[in-house]
Amino acid sequence: MSDIENQEGADGFIAVVGMAGRFPGAVDLDEFWANLSAGIDSVTRDVPQVVPGGGADGGDLTYVPSRGRLDSAEWFDADYFGYSAREAFLIDPQHRVFLECAVAALEDAGADPDRFPGAIGVYGGCTETRYAEALSAQLAQLPGVTEEDIVLGTAPDFLVSRTAERLGLRGPAVAVQSACATALVAIHTAGRGLLAGDCDMALAGGVAVHVPPKKITWSGPDGTLAPDGVCRAFDARGDGTVAGNGVGVVVLKRLSDALADGDHIRAVVRGSAVTNDGSGRIGFTAPTLAGQAAAVREAQLTAGTDARTITYVEAHGTATPLGDPIEVTALTQAFRGDTDDQGFCAIGSVKTNIGHADAAAGAAGFVKTVLALGHRQIPASLHFAEPNPQIDFASSPFRVATALTDWAPDGFPRRAGVSSFAVGGVNAHLVLEEAPPRPPCESERRAHLLVHSARTPSALRTRLARFDDHLADTAPAAHADIAWTLQTGRREHEYRAFTVTGDGPVRAPAHSAEPPRERPVVFLFPGRIGPAEAWRLHTTEPAFRDAFDTALADADDRLVRDVRDAARGLTWPDDPVVRDTYVFALEYALAALWQRWGIRPAAVFGTGTGSLVAAVVAGVLPLTDALRLLAEPARTRGDDDEARALVRSLTPRPHRIPVVLGDGVQYDPGQPIAAESWADELRRPADPDAALDLLLADPERVLLQVGAGTGLTGLARQRPGHTPRHLLLSTLAGPDGGDALAALYEALGRLWLSGARVSWAGVHEGERRAKVALPTYPFERLPYLVRHPAEEAQTATGTAPAAVEDARPVDDEPAARSSAPAGSEPEPADRPADDTPLGVVLRLFGDALGLPDIEPDESFFELGGDSLIAVKLFAQLREIYPVDIQMRSLFESATAADLAALIERQLAEPHQDTEEESA
Repeated sequence: MSDIENQEGADGFIAVVGMAGRFPGAVDLDEFWANLSAGIDSVTRDVPQVVPGGGADGGDLTYVPSRGRLDSAEWFDADYFGYSAREAFLIDPQHRVFLECAVAALEDAGADPDRFPGAIGVYGGCTETRYAEALSAQLAQLPGVTEEDIVLGTAPDFLVSRTAERLGLRGPAVAVQSACATALVAIHTAGRGLLAGDCDMALAGGVAVHVPPKKITWSGPDGTLAPDGVCRAFDARGDGTVAGNGVGVVVLKRLSDALADGDHIRAVVRGSAVTNDGSGRIGFTAPTLAGQAAAVREAQLTAGTDARTITYVEAHGTATPLGDPIEVTALTQAFRGDTDDQGFCAIGSVKTNIGHADAAAGAAGFVKTVLALGHRQIPASLHFAEPNPQIDFASSPFRVATALTDWAPDGFPRRAGVSSFAVGGVNAHLVLEEAPPRPPCESERRAHLLVHSARTPSALRTRLARFDDHLADTAPAAHADIAWTLQTGRREHEYRAFTVTGDGPVRAPAHSAEPPRERPVVFLFPGRIGPAEAWRLHTTEPAFRDAFDTALADADDRLVRDVRDAARGLTWPDDPVVRDTYVFALEYALAALWQRWGIRPAAVFGTGTGSLVAAVVAGVLPLTDALRLLAEPARTRGDDDEARALVRSLTPRPHRIPVVLGDGVQYDPGQPIAAESWADELRRPADPDAALDLLLADPERVLLQVGAGTGLTGLARQRPGHTPRHLLLSTLAGPDGGDALAALYEALGRLWLSGARVSWAGVHEGERRAKVALPTYPFERLPYLVRHPAEEAQTATGTAPAAVEDARPVDDEPAARSSAPAGSEPEPADRPADDTPLGVVLRLFGDALGLPDIEPDESFFELGGDSLIAVKLFAQLREIYPVDIQMRSLFESATAADLAALIERQLAEPHQDTEEESA
């Protein structure tokens, strides 16, 4: 039994509410877990090399250069973060990877920084790369770039501050640099910051990405690299680790807050500690037993757990002959503070799967352990056959996890330790526990509004496709929580879509037709009897129920009974008082519901009984006076003088919302409305054409029919002032209509598409909702990479040149030039003339790539081009032709022939292709 299943027991603990990562062989955490559970070694091994005299005995040694590589790490969605291509080139690829991972982690947590009510901090660090050196070496080819620009784009100091700036995070931005322990120290520091109140949510993690891959050279028999490229943690053959790349970011909150907010809790950090080995060691790089044991034990004490309840440890596990025995001995010493039991705790190391991810190593181990807790399985630690003879497993609490096993401790929750140690003596250890059981979150609502958005139409299409795949595997009972997560846990981007799920078939998503913006909404009250299905709103929607019941609070019991029977569809209200009271209560309750959902009227208009609802909503009449009017016989006898006298006897107030009457006059707040006007409105409802014409005069207005049918919006569509820019919405069907909530959500979805600010808490009022994990943003990446000249020289001897740019700055180059001196060789008969678009593109391809002869159907990228060359190429094309070709076009039109055809189309129809590219 855990002590953290309720908020009272959650003080001092940290919840892991979101995660994201990319590791060798895994583009996301689903693939990472699939690899771990299948026991896959994701390390890339190159051709073995013989190192003369490289062995410990002085003999030759066969060395296998190996690395855990991160595929396509130079590809980046610069547009998502508002970076130009030039800016993206200047940012270290590992910073870019961390940025994208931070966004994915926040989405996994269902957290929108724009709407989060507290401060969000970010704690993290990265490794040293040679990207700054490459930029400096190519400075002559980067016009306007300074050394300061390079420092700002590549220095580890700016990793987290850049993340905070681009994501709009207002909490602490703390750069953590603790070598191999960086990520785990960042998680520890973030947890302490949360408990201290420095922030209310925190991103924490680390990244180590070398692009291009760092060249791995043999460091000698006293180094830390395994000569055969295999990391055999705790094994007798263990002879070192393997270098790796990776990025991992987690989202943390105080556990009490996460429980209160209904967050998707993946695991709980019960305690953590960081120590240093100090001076009591044989050298700066040597580990110590005392320092490691102190970190482990202090974390256990902080967690308030008996070590006997910890049944898995994700070790640092580098497979070095010195490191592994010291680590297991230190763990044993810490555990012996609570128990003498043996072999009850599995131990493993993710480095056997992906290599040592440097500054991201702790994140890899942490994420692996959280995934294991969630899946209730312990993956195998690979390449273990025979214990290291220097490790006394038999008398220790530990056994190496050699196969995927179910994690089923007897009598206590699943708990784990995670270690990360660094050269220089930093020791970090955390104690994790499985997430507390989540109480069921049932929903009485049969319909759900699912909203999606993205920065581009193509990203939106991809997002919808991914979501459909996810939804196909999800039980309908979870749709309410899915809707809540989409509504509140995603940034609201420009391109939007929604769909309503319910009892019927799922309809195709509706898409936004223009950029979202806040538009004034006019409430139209038609004064019509509604469908019986609307009565279900009385059950599911507290705002509707409260307003409906308030409207009948002072009515006699018989009238209340008759109105409720009419609302349920049990009787048809022939009595005018019953009918009008029912219509008033319905439309008044619908108006209250819309306002609870955040849709507030910029003006009101009604016909018949609806005009009285408009008066109450606008604040002209108190509710009690309006109900008196409904019950007065004089209102229905046709006596104009009596009706005016009745209206004068009421106590109209200064209204706070503009009111439009049937004569087409708008009365702004503070402008009195004559009693005669109200009497005429109630006795002889005017033709609404004049009022609708007034309302349609502003094409930005949204006309929302707050009541049954499509009468008023249908008439508005027929008026000469109606344009396609107007948004006219009906919210309920007629008396025989379908699901009322689904119809309301359809209108609410279209309001959200148009830019309305919706109160999603109001939409879910009366029910406790929970966040769930959903597919994250589909980044649309392009490659951005500047190579070092030395690397270009090495790769230029291969099959395709890796040139990044020409030898001269763009500003010094002519607009177009031939790849060979004039008259040197005749053009082949099938080659175009120089002044055609194809001829110009072929010459520019040749100049940029350093190739004398290029065929029209050869791909720019297969010939060795990249996005930096493309930036210069497009600059030259824009100097020659009045075209606006986007960077993304080159990936769809990568041959000279295709690019020339695109230029010709733009010359013929200047706006067509640019509109298609932006679509």
